[in-house]
Amino acid sequence: MVLIDRSAAHRSTRSESLVWAIDAISEHTWRADVEIPRSHWLCHPTPDRVPVTLLAEAFRQAGLAICVAGLGMGQSVHFVVSSMTVRVEPEDLRFPRFGALEGTLEVTFTSVQHRKGIPHVLVVDYLLPGIASGRVNARVLVDSDYRAIRRNAAALDEQVREFGGDLIETVSRSKGQLSARLGVDESDPFFFDHPVDHLPGMLLLHAAALVHEREHGVPPRFLTVSFPAFGELRSATTIDAAISDHGVRAAFSQGGRLIAAAITDACPEAHPETQETGPAASKISIADGPDAGSGRSDQHPVPGP
Repeated sequence: MVLIDRSAAHRSTRSESLVWAIDAISEHTWRADVEIPRSHWLCHPTPDRVPVTLLAEAFRQAGLAICVAGLGMGQSVHFVVSSMTVRVEPEDLRFPRFGALEGTLEVTFTSVQHRKGIPHVLVVDYLLPGIASGRVNARVLVDSDYRAIRRNAAALDEQVREFGGDLIETVSRSKGQLSARLGVDESDPFFFDHPVDHLPGMLLLHAAALVHEREHGVPPRFLTVSFPAFGELRSATTIDAAISDHGVRAAFSQGGRLIAAAITDACPEAHPETQETGPAASKISIADGPDAGSGRSDQHPVPGP
C-alpha cells in the first residue's frame, strides 16, 4: 500500500486531498481509499448532498496518485484529461448523518498506450461500489512536451483576478435554451490551488453540473465532458446550453473556439460509454493562445515514439 502525504503541495492536487492511500491488486487494477468531507465548500448551500464534482475530483486524484506514486512516473508529469464521465448510482446521493463519505475506489487501467517505454495514452475506469462509477481518457505528458504544446499560452503572473459574481451569469433564457457567461475567480482555493496556464477542466465540469442543478432542481446522475481544446485562463468564456426535460447539453467556447462539451442527465445509464479511437488517440488538443498565428490549428500531434 502507498500512503499519500496529505500535506504535500503537489502542483496537480487540490487543496483538500480526497484520496488517502492506494494499493495495487493486479497489474492493471488498483484500490484507492476515498474520503469526501461534508465540510468542503462545494457542498454548500446543501451540505448533506454529495456534489458530483467531488466524485469527479476523487477519480482524477486517484488516477494521478497511481500514475505518480504507484507507477513511478515522477511528479513532473502532467495528467491531461481529454474526457471524463461520472455516473451516480443512488437517486439522491447524501452524506451520512455524521462524518465524511468514505469508500474504496476500484481503479482499472483499461487501455494503456506507451510512448518511449512509459504510459502515455490512458483509459481508466472507476468504480465506487454503491455510490458512483466513471471513466477518464487522459494523456500523460512530461514537462517538455507540455511546454511545447502550450508554447503560445499567456505567461503566468502574480496577479490574482478575483470575481465577485456568479459562476454562471445568464445572458438570455428562452424555452429550452440558455446563453450565459462563465465567471472565473482565480482566488478560489479549490479550482486554483496551484499555478495553471489554462482554464481548469474541473471548473468547466462543475459549471455543467451547476447548470443542470439550476434547471432541474437536483444534481445530475450522469455527467460527461470532453475537452477538444485547452481553455485560455483570461479569455471570455461563453456557455450555450440546450435544456431537455431530463438533462443538459452545454458547449463552452472562447472566441468561437469550442473548448468543452458536456452532457448531463437525470438517468445514469442514459448514454453508453465511448472510448477514443483512431487518430485522436495519438493527438492532444490545445488552444494556441491569444498570440498564435491565424493559420495555425488547435490540434497538434504529440511527438511520436
